[in-house]
Amino acid sequence: MARRRFFVQQIRNGQAEIAGDEAYHLTRVLRVEEGQIYEISDGAQVWLARVSEARKGRVAFETGEIVEPNPPPVRIAVYAGLIKFDRFEAGLEKCTEVGVERIVPVICGRSENGLERAVEKRRSRWERILLEASQQSRRDRVPELGDPIDFDEAAAAPGDTRLFLEEQPGAAPLLRALPEPERRMATDVVALLVGPEGGWTDGERALAAKGLWTPVSLGVQILRADTAASVAAALVAAAWQSGA
Repeated sequence: MARRRFFVQQIRNGQAEIAGDEAYHLTRVLRVEEGQIYEISDGAQVWLARVSEARKGRVAFETGEIVEPNPPPVRIAVYAGLIKFDRFEAGLEKCTEVGVERIVPVICGRSENGLERAVEKRRSRWERILLEASQQSRRDRVPELGDPIDFDEAAAAPGDTRLFLEEQPGAAPLLRALPEPERRMATDVVALLVGPEGGWTDGERALAAKGLWTPVSLGVQILRADTAASVAAALVAAAWQSGA
């Protein structure tokens, strides 16, 4: 069984700690005890670490050997139309699990009114979701959560391959829009632009076309926005990993 992995703020002189509510969760729920070996990451490097202290408000670690990194096969950025927060949070979790590097909320024409004003209040909760999903999926680092942006700014976002998820008929299947296997590199950035629950407006489609985004389809079924984001990201990661 793979060891559990935890993220820490910093590792200094071979020492690290987790405090507060997270320490309480480790000791009371996960039953972390002194002497046990886990993996810890500061977002730059992963280490084997022995628990040197485990009490209600603090878990301390002493690092041992470095763990071989396991980077994703490609860098994926998801520009996700704002949707109801329960669904958006599900998308955050699943995109983290499939290896997305960056997630940016996008205020779209058909995003529900007022969602953008509540984003800042949810940020700490969303960062917690990203952290917990990263630990569960044994990532080397937690994905970046960007500040909300308007659609026109998202349409100008960079990427070596930029894919516009389109629910209307006529878009090419996503896998056909990817570069040939021999042209794919681990440093490539694939940007995915995912619409809100109400879909894209004609103006947004026009801006995406002007920005040279490639419209792509995930099939004949209409997926929820959060499902579409994670499915598209998983397909891209699998394509880079398999070389097919």
